[in-house]
Amino acid sequence: MFEHVVTLGNALRGDWDASEAATARVIDQHGFAHLPDAVDADWLALVRGYVDSLATADAHEVMHRDPGLREDPVIGALVQDPALLDFLEGVAAELYPSGDPADRDVDIALRVINGPDPLDRPLWFHYDATVLTVVLPIEMPDAVPGQSGELIMCTNSRPFRRTAVANVIEKSVVQGDRYRRRFRRRLAGCEPDVVPLRPGDVYLFCGYRSYHATLPCPPGRRRVTLVLHYKDVHAGSRLLRNAKSIRRSVAR
Repeated sequence: MFEHVVTLGNALRGDWDASEAATARVIDQHGFAHLPDAVDADWLALVRGYVDSLATADAHEVMHRDPGLREDPVIGALVQDPALLDFLEGVAAELYPSGDPADRDVDIALRVINGPDPLDRPLWFHYDATVLTVVLPIEMPDAVPGQSGELIMCTNSRPFRRTAVANVIEKSVVQGDRYRRRFRRRLAGCEPDVVPLRPGDVYLFCGYRSYHATLPCPPGRRRVTLVLHYKDVHAGSRLLRNAKSIRRSVAR
């Protein structure tokens, strides 16, 4: 799907070559931007080694978040790179001009999935709180299409909500297991994008507007992604902070 591709060059090893406006335009028109060969192979190997040191093999899913990741010399150097921050700010400002330019924090999550869900729960479709979601695949299973941990999403399926209250109420409905099962079965009029993820590439989309999830992983295989969330849409909302804390406490 060439229309999703934005040439980026050696993003993590040098200058960012992609136009912020062009990247935002691709996300707005096609739902996501694909930046090929943006991550150095040595960097990927270092992160995989870091994951191995976490001893995550005994759990189906492990999620590591700040602040520990920010203190890691490999991941921390990436998310504090001024070139990366300037690029994310430029893309986010194009997509959501109402965002606070002083809000340049990057939320980091290192997600490890081992094999299929043993409880056979519905796909974890959700909306993010941020304008930009950036996925850096670290290790991906290579198996049957649709069962290889691909990203599935209904892109730009809702607008930016005017208030945090409207956002929380909506998410309380669409992020329940009953709704997720019904949505996946009927797809609610949405023709989803299924995006294979390749280590070394970078994928950007508007997580706030796109209803998205991860497809299953095959038995005995591991899926590792580094996910960056940038620019809270409802920054400063106490209601949103409380809702996020509750969701994290019960997240699987």
